[in-house]
Amino acid sequence: MNAPLLSTPRVEPFFFDAEPGTRFSLYHAPNPQVAPRGAILYVHPFADELTRTRRMAALQSRAFAELGFAVLQIDLFGCGDSCGEFSAGRWHLWREDLVLAANWLAERDTGPLTLWGLRLGGLLALDVAAQIRPRRLLLWQPYLSGRACINGFLRLSEQLRDPAPGAPRSTSALRAQLAVHGAIEVAGFEVAVPLVKAIDACDAAQLTLPPCDIHWLAYAGSAPARAAAGAARMQARWAAGGAQLHYYQLEGAPDWSGAGHLDCPELRTATASLFAGEPT
Repeated sequence: MNAPLLSTPRVEPFFFDAEPGTRFSLYHAPNPQVAPRGAILYVHPFADELTRTRRMAALQSRAFAELGFAVLQIDLFGCGDSCGEFSAGRWHLWREDLVLAANWLAERDTGPLTLWGLRLGGLLALDVAAQIRPRRLLLWQPYLSGRACINGFLRLSEQLRDPAPGAPRSTSALRAQLAVHGAIEVAGFEVAVPLVKAIDACDAAQLTLPPCDIHWLAYAGSAPARAAAGAARMQARWAAGGAQLHYYQLEGAPDWSGAGHLDCPELRTATASLFAGEPT
């Protein structure tokens, strides 16, 4: 008698048709041997952090699929393998991409939706939540201030790391250069003024969230009390709309701005344990 075949995650690559052009996506079908748990839409981080965390996101997506979740990863316009140059990326287009992806999942009746955002993807998920109205938000080390994200990105500039005579020596100087030229290249990624302005203007403390559970997982680094206090302030603001924050601190401090692939096993393990016990 033949042994039963073991189930393996089914991953389907495809492209969304969207204006302008197409968006590369990966759909992780839920494990058919467990009860359906709902859908998860992944919102990737900014610039090179997308490339560095691809494997980590794929591993977590497969873990979610094994638990019975349908998972969709989408490369936003101008990012990854989607159409468009990175310099053409715009915040409003990224929001539209996520609405498109959420509707695609809803049409397949995949159940309650979780928006899962990493770093700047966490802030983008928060920003679009009022429009998509997910059941849950999962935030991995989210930026709460778009301006802080852009400043961190600018600090990767070779002009600051190895300044030539007369070159800019601060993020403020780089921002002035950006304003004059309309765009600036940092670590191989060119960003234009419209995108920088839109990201700068996004502040989690000013967002009104719909009723939902927010699971925020973050490495506290050397200031755990300060990080916890910041989360408590966010909860007080978001509770006005009915959102409930659950904050989880992890030990350590990953090098988000380093080189090479980045994985955070503790983050993945904590997330899998959390969602394995979450009701649908």
